[in-house]
Amino acid sequence: MHFDATQFLIFGSVAAFAIWVWRFSSILSKTPRDMRAAALRGSATAMGSEFWEQGNPYQRELADELTIDPNSIVHTLQWPNARVQIFSFQEVRHRTKGRTYYLYWVAYRFSDPLFPKFDLRPTRTASFLRRGWWRKISLAGQIEFESRYTLTGENRALLEQFFTAGRCAAILSREWPRGISLNAGGHWVLVHREAFFHATSESDSEASVAKEIQEVSSLVTGMLPLAEALTDSQLVGQSQRYVGTDPAISKKERAWWDRLAILLLGVAIALSILLSVAFLGAWWEKFDKTILRTEARRYLFAALFISVLFAIGESLVRFYGKTKQRAATRLEAQYSAFLNTP
Repeated sequence: MHFDATQFLIFGSVAAFAIWVWRFSSILSKTPRDMRAAALRGSATAMGSEFWEQGNPYQRELADELTIDPNSIVHTLQWPNARVQIFSFQEVRHRTKGRTYYLYWVAYRFSDPLFPKFDLRPTRTASFLRRGWWRKISLAGQIEFESRYTLTGENRALLEQFFTAGRCAAILSREWPRGISLNAGGHWVLVHREAFFHATSESDSEASVAKEIQEVSSLVTGMLPLAEALTDSQLVGQSQRYVGTDPAISKKERAWWDRLAILLLGVAIALSILLSVAFLGAWWEKFDKTILRTEARRYLFAALFISVLFAIGESLVRFYGKTKQRAATRLEAQYSAFLNTP
């Protein structure tokens, strides 16, 4: 057995496998974003609103009033309401070791700058310890409000003036969705769901996307009564039917097709590794003695084997990519027609 030809075959096969992994991981990291963008684009069409894949028209204002980096805002969807502008968007946050996660915000923008800068959330021990007791602001005479909510901010005088007895009573009369925090300042009221741990990877399944949009829709509608309490305005009755409010939409998934594509690629990779480990040495020895025998034939066979191996992997990767492109197109059409279905 010729060492140089064997070395060429082994290193070529390893290189082909590395390219498979790189190509598949690139598609796998990109498709969740494409699937969500498609669903949100369809949602904007259904509601007669707008969708921005990167940034939004008020990104500079959000940066000035609530210190959200404009370059971190992605996938902004506008939710129609006659009295207030409502947006949902994701903030991209980068952490150590190259980890990235996406924090969902729902933002209510009012035409007049109504709000002093403050944070408001239900009183919980975990949140209390994380945020710090030293920033908590007490309101005179609001014992029940203080026992149920934690208010933090920098300008105590403005906050005491804003949180009147009537406004505190209005907030107490509304149901506060579980695990939600509220930030306000200037024109904006922003809400998000608190979590100790954030996922650093995303699923690209249609069911996962549908569930995510359903959660955002429930956050939009669930916090409208609290936005009413903060502004003394009528907002709930001004909202049309939103996408994502019907859980049945998440049941229209063809999950088996997505899983089949991943399964085929995984089986191909596993078989190539097993064949290489278990049989390649013996097969190469026998094949070399009976058929190849010359240096030129050995290299020709190695090149042909690597090319076929690479072509098989590339075809499977492209098959998976096209499957996801079709799924994104189907998801956009599904959401764009959602409000027209009974």
